[in-house]
Amino acid sequence: MAEPYSPKQFFRNVYNIFLLQYFEKNKIDFPLDLYAIKENNADTIFEAFLTLSDDTRHRIDSDFQKVHALATDAGIISLIEEAKEFVNHQFIDSLQAISGLHGKAMWAFLDSPEYWQGASMLYQTRIIPSSYWTKINQLPILEQHFSDNDIELLAQAIGEYFFKNEGRGKQCKIDHYKRGKNDYFFAFPEDFAKTAIEWVDNDLQSLPHQMAFEIVFVYCEHTATLDLYARKNAKNIPHLQELFALYILKAKLTNFTPYVENKSYDLEPIFEAGFEFDIPNESDIYTVQILSAELTCKNNPSSHVTVCISPDKNKDAVRDRLLKIRFQTEYISAVKLKVFFKPNAMRTKPAKVVSISMPDKCNLGCSDDDILISEILAASGIEALPLNLSLPCM
Repeated sequence: MAEPYSPKQFFRNVYNIFLLQYFEKNKIDFPLDLYAIKENNADTIFEAFLTLSDDTRHRIDSDFQKVHALATDAGIISLIEEAKEFVNHQFIDSLQAISGLHGKAMWAFLDSPEYWQGASMLYQTRIIPSSYWTKINQLPILEQHFSDNDIELLAQAIGEYFFKNEGRGKQCKIDHYKRGKNDYFFAFPEDFAKTAIEWVDNDLQSLPHQMAFEIVFVYCEHTATLDLYARKNAKNIPHLQELFALYILKAKLTNFTPYVENKSYDLEPIFEAGFEFDIPNESDIYTVQILSAELTCKNNPSSHVTVCISPDKNKDAVRDRLLKIRFQTEYISAVKLKVFFKPNAMRTKPAKVVSISMPDKCNLGCSDDDILISEILAASGIEALPLNLSLPCM
């Protein structure tokens, strides 16, 4: 996640040429010759920035905060995936040739603003902690693809549900994005009105705002699963799952509690003699290394031993060390794996570190790469099949 935005720090991280292009594009008469000063001279640029009118500075801050928000590894990956959706390989090549996360994000903002909304939405799903998602498995098969009208009906049903039960949400809008194997549905029901104290010209005023809250559905037809994010709306999750199934899958879920237990993990197989990760030849994953493992005493759960050895020279180094020091009174409670991907021009990072803790903690999300890794773990006997408490009917 990006650090908090500040204009001075932003000027320090963005090339002068991109700042100049931004000011020219937005017809802002910036009181400084950006060609004449050294790169990253943030203090000088900031002093000139402060001389602009309040309205102009506020507009610049608004845009630069958008850029700053995606100036992270996950943000750049989201921009690349958005460009992949439109088969824009030139954008991807140009983006990767630019150094620095802020430089990449600023160039993308100037060059292809049409990608920004989709990339920003996908980025938000990447930074939501995995513990905030609720998953339902073994959904009915999607017999007929949903339409824009189905999405509008789902939005209307969500709005009516919240308005009837909580007095908010009468209006609701859903933005839909198809990316890779996943369909993303971002629902924005109307929230309760809030009053905020704001500066208007030279006066402080209390102004009402009609806010919105966010609900995110991530549906994967490939695995017949639905991930749902509804922060501070846990009691509404069962009904939201039912509404999604009814309007998008055209299926009625009856006689069940639409929750699924968290996935459970069995780490013991990793440390059995001869164990190898089950990676198909056609997979985008090249190999998986064990970076570290943690032993926990069965009789004293607060007692831990961590084994961390570089696997570069011996891929079984961690396993070999554990066999020498482990006692029958200890069990493997956590591992850290490094998953290497095959070379691909679309990736900004060649590897991903995966942390798994017993019994059900894992930092994998619902991106295509995370789904791919999850499939490898399941095929290798590490990720047990989830115990589904729901029994979808029809």
